[in-house]
Amino acid sequence: MRKKHPGYYLILIITIQVLLVFSLNLLAKGETPSPEEPFSFSGRFELVDTDGNGISDHLGYYLPLPAGSRPDLFWVCGELQVMMNNQWRTIDYTARSFGQECGAEAALFFYGGELRRLQVSGPFRILVEIRGVNLQLAGVGGFSPAYRYDQFEAADVVLTNQGPFSTAQIKKVINTWAEGQGLFLGPLSTVTFTFDRWRLDFRGIDGGPGKRVWYAPTGEINWTEQYN
Repeated sequence: MRKKHPGYYLILIITIQVLLVFSLNLLAKGETPSPEEPFSFSGRFELVDTDGNGISDHLGYYLPLPAGSRPDLFWVCGELQVMMNNQWRTIDYTARSFGQECGAEAALFFYGGELRRLQVSGPFRILVEIRGVNLQLAGVGGFSPAYRYDQFEAADVVLTNQGPFSTAQIKKVINTWAEGQGLFLGPLSTVTFTFDRWRLDFRGIDGGPGKRVWYAPTGEINWTEQYN
């Protein structure tokens, strides 16, 4: 076996030291040798008047979709945030599936009744993620104008991932379900649509616990007792 020249080991040691110092400097700065730039989306916000009465009932977000390697089926997820106490807080979330036939633009909708109930005003920020086969993009989708919460109404019609639904009809579905379960709900105090589900809060009777019922547009129902 051929013996290595002593200078070989000296050069190897110096090279390792240089790489180590370089790596430590990057770590001290909170960086990595090959950082990935965050993806930037070019979507836009618009007010939506679903029932056509002249009052906005949804906050719409419209996103141009990537072309070329787009899969046949993929999901667009949107996390709506608002600034509270100098921090961005998540107030709503939605995720919708799209296919090649949906065109060049995806639309996400956030129910204005929830914005009104929370009494939160813009500017709003949206975090966007696109998921599909060999496709995953994530980043900030943009910022809305300074919409006020009193610009929205708690309309009966809600735009869901399964299409428009009537909140009045959902109330009937819940009451029918509760009767079949032998469950007494009590007086209804609050109903809204948030995180892709209806939430119905019922007050307790004679100091007893109230009930919170979640209803998904797919028909799934969950409930829990609420204590003051």
